[in-house]
Amino acid sequence: MSKPSRGLKFCPVSNDLLYPRENKELRRLEYYCKNCDYVQAAEPGETCVHVTELKHDAKEQTVVLQDVTADPTLPRTQEVTCPQCQHNEAVFFSASSEQGMTLYFNCMLCQHRWRDYV
Repeated sequence: MSKPSRGLKFCPVSNDLLYPRENKELRRLEYYCKNCDYVQAAEPGETCVHVTELKHDAKEQTVVLQDVTADPTLPRTQEVTCPQCQHNEAVFFSASSEQGMTLYFNCMLCQHRWRDYV
C-alpha cells in the first residue's frame, strides 16, 4: 500500500487551493474549494494535522505588570524578605518554562521586584 500524498491539493475546476475540513455527517476528512462547490474525500489513512509552533524572543516573553500589589486575585506571602527594604510581605505569581518554574515577587512596601527560580 502506498503512502497518501501530503502535499498541497488543488481544485481541478478552478485550480484554487483545496482546504481541509471535517464532514461530521459522513465522519470523514475532505478537501473543499472556497471558490466553487468541488469537494474531494481524503484518501483512506490520510490524516490532516496542523501544528503551529510559536517562537518568542526574550523581549516578547518579558511581561511588565503595573500595580500588581493592588490586584486582589494575586496571592500574598509573608514568608519572604524584600532584598531592598527587608519588608516581609509580597505579592507573587509563577511562570513555567523549559528550564523550570520561576516565582516573581513584588514587595508590598517599596514595590521592588525580584524572582526566585524553583
